[in-house]
Amino acid sequence: MSLVCIAGFGFRSLANINSLVNALNKAADKHKISGFSVPEDKVDHPALKALAKKYELPVYAVSEEVIKSVETITQSEVVIEKRQTGSVAESAALALFHGSAKLLGPRQISDDGLAVCAVAEGEGI
Repeated sequence: MSLVCIAGFGFRSLANINSLVNALNKAADKHKISGFSVPEDKVDHPALKALAKKYELPVYAVSEEVIKSVETITQSEVVIEKRQTGSVAESAALALFHGSAKLLGPRQISDDGLAVCAVAEGEGI
């Protein structure tokens, strides 16, 4: 079975496609991304829809309960208070995998501070 890379995002409501692309470029490096993953309350955000269209990739919604249950490298006190996870992006990136998966690094923040992206690699989403 081949490995798959999923880019997980966390972002503020003011984020735009440039915010998401900037964070993605920082996190993805040279890895081929197969899809985007976000908390279910962000799945219809216009910037995310534009990103998915730009890259012609699917967007996966992750439930709040799953987001809370995934262990992350980053432990942001602000995010823990608001979302009960250390990093929304890291959690969303890892959440889709049924088998073993790993983060390819800690989350990366867009230059405007409005979006965060992390990439996980694994088998079987």
